[in-house]
Amino acid sequence: MSKRINVALIVGDIRDVYSNSVTKGAMRAAHESDCNLLIVPGRYFQARKELLYEEYEYQYQTLFTYFKEKNIDIIIACTSVVGIVSGSMSRNSLNEFLKNLKDIPVITVSGDSNKLPNICYDNKAGIKEGMEIMITKQKCSKIAMVAGPKENLDSIERVEAYKEALIEHGRPVEDRLIIHCDFTEKCMFDVINLFKSVRGIDGVVFANDRMAIGGYEAMKELGLRVGRDVSFMGFDNIEKDINLDPPLASVVADAENIGYEAVNMALDYLTFEDDEDRIIPTHFVMRDSIYLGSGDVVNLQPHQFKITPSTDFDTFAKQTFLFIYNPTINNANRDNIYRAYLYFILEIEKLYRNERVTKDLLTSLAQYFNKLFDTDERSEIDIGKFTILMEMVKECIMDDTTSKIKRNIIVNISAYVYRRLASILSLRESNENYKLKKIQHEIYRISADMIGFEAVSEKNYASIISNFQKIGINHSFLYLFKEPIKHGIDDKFSPDEFVYLKAMQINDRVFSPSDREQMIPVSEMFDFAFSKMELSGHLVMLNLYVRDVIYGVLVCDIPYNIFSYYESLIYQVSCAIRILHLLMFTEETSNQLKESLDIITKNNLRLDELAKQDELTGIYNRRGFYIESDNLLKEASSRKKYIMVGFADTDNLKTINDTYGHDEGDEAIISSSNILSSTLGERGIIARMGGDEFAFVFTTNDREEEKLFFDDFEDNVRKYNEESDKEYRLSISLGMYVYEYNDSINLKELLESADREMYHIKKKRRMKEENS
Repeated sequence: MSKRINVALIVGDIRDVYSNSVTKGAMRAAHESDCNLLIVPGRYFQARKELLYEEYEYQYQTLFTYFKEKNIDIIIACTSVVGIVSGSMSRNSLNEFLKNLKDIPVITVSGDSNKLPNICYDNKAGIKEGMEIMITKQKCSKIAMVAGPKENLDSIERVEAYKEALIEHGRPVEDRLIIHCDFTEKCMFDVINLFKSVRGIDGVVFANDRMAIGGYEAMKELGLRVGRDVSFMGFDNIEKDINLDPPLASVVADAENIGYEAVNMALDYLTFEDDEDRIIPTHFVMRDSIYLGSGDVVNLQPHQFKITPSTDFDTFAKQTFLFIYNPTINNANRDNIYRAYLYFILEIEKLYRNERVTKDLLTSLAQYFNKLFDTDERSEIDIGKFTILMEMVKECIMDDTTSKIKRNIIVNISAYVYRRLASILSLRESNENYKLKKIQHEIYRISADMIGFEAVSEKNYASIISNFQKIGINHSFLYLFKEPIKHGIDDKFSPDEFVYLKAMQINDRVFSPSDREQMIPVSEMFDFAFSKMELSGHLVMLNLYVRDVIYGVLVCDIPYNIFSYYESLIYQVSCAIRILHLLMFTEETSNQLKESLDIITKNNLRLDELAKQDELTGIYNRRGFYIESDNLLKEASSRKKYIMVGFADTDNLKTINDTYGHDEGDEAIISSSNILSSTLGERGIIARMGGDEFAFVFTTNDREEEKLFFDDFEDNVRKYNEESDKEYRLSISLGMYVYEYNDSINLKELLESADREMYHIKKKRRMKEENS
């Protein structure tokens, strides 16, 4: 078998939306093309201390020094995101980087070197399209531009598009309306200063969506309303856009596609010497940040597939499948999913074309729908987009039928579909949360397990990676230097000629190479790792360091779905190596060991606290409630006479969600939590048990305190509604149960009693409202 091509992909932080999407697309292309992909999240080409997010983050840039002509065939460099926090990648730092690569071919993504093949977005079309709407329809007269760093190619082209749009509409270009910032939310402060220095700005074009998010915060500070007082548009169309208030109009730039095409471009360059630049098209998406009531064109996209009597449903299935399908890295299930989807759509055709709906048709429709979602892992289908598509289908069928019976059947079918989709989505989230908790637990065990060794030796390195398969890593290679290297931000870094393979994992087997087998030339380290993989795949290169000391690198096939944990993995493996070094080499470093253990202990304590906390409200969750309540009751056993247990829920939450949106529903839950917490004060434990339900417990010697609590609670609810500017009144049902303390307390039974009390109160209130 001929040697596979090794492609290196240089990106920024793979947790970042753009770098993450580029990487996913590149992984998919590498899988389809049977080439190896080395992912290098280097973050910086040339870091500046004053702009780092973390003090020792500059260590990531040392990853680029391992590239050799023998171990990498071609490099794809995302120069627009690597080094972005340091003021973007300057031409000098790019040239310095390229000089070190010597004879390795390089393709840039949104690069600014005219000498290299480049793939980039069409930065101009989408911006001009959006600005035309701002100028001609919204009548914006003074539009500002919040651009990226001055030397960044994307930023330069987006500023050019902004200027050209103004000139094409006979508007002057004012330099004072153009500011340059980092591509992050930190531009908020520059935006505030811009609005204070220039009066009358009624429109802003942001060079990316993260900057626009910072702009939203700036408007809050200035007391201005996006979509009313000032029009906003961004660039990238990230997921957060539709959740902003109001949703952000943006330019759709498919980062996943640019990663996919970059790999294909790299392979064409090697195979055919094709060095032509490539441009990925973009288009503008209208949303309410331009002006309220404009709607969301993305959500309306399926309406172009409107069903009519002349619709070819085979073609309809092919087109709409592209809308609802979210491709995975290997697309292994695509054909099976499409086949199930096609059969489902053909049943929809029967429903559309027949006025009489038979029981057999309803049965087969349900069967094909269930087959389409026949596994919990069927995450390739986007539930949100599928729901939008089904709503469109429902509207088309309802419009084209005059049968009341058929209309009623369609309504019932839709209700069934939506219930099933909600159930599937809930199950997906539950399964995903469970998996992530297990992954988190395994990662945090890595360094903690180092402490329990009775005898310390080189073989202990294998234990660091011994549980990697539990988190989805099937291949890992722990390459360390002969001695750790001290590296400061201003120091030039060069790895040793050789690295030492201290441990290696292949699926469920972990190896500790002998001293003779450990030494591997840097020029062969990637080929060696890829040669241990039966199929082509990806490896991620992770720098192992603690502060200013670098130990080596971990090369592993960390799955895409846990990229968000890669920094935790680096931290835990690095700490484990540091602890192992300290244990093996010297007793004199006990203070350093204690420092490492303290850091880990504090992190683990913090994790334990987070595990007991409800993310939305900040109070305890169900787990935290039972743990802390148990402690409270033990402490009060000899001092208090009564236990008071309460159960409450937020009334009409579904109505609030349906009428005002889920963000407002979350606000109602938070407000309910605040009212209950302020009523309880410091005397007990309160928790959100799930959804809109809350529980609390406290102890007292005064039996009358139950009535006082109820009075305070009702007073707090009344005050909240009097002071609230909400369009609805917040209502909370509360039930309490008082129990005389004894040793046979069962907290769950007390909660059930309080829950029954709450139910009776809620029922009485409903009857009273119906009779009034």
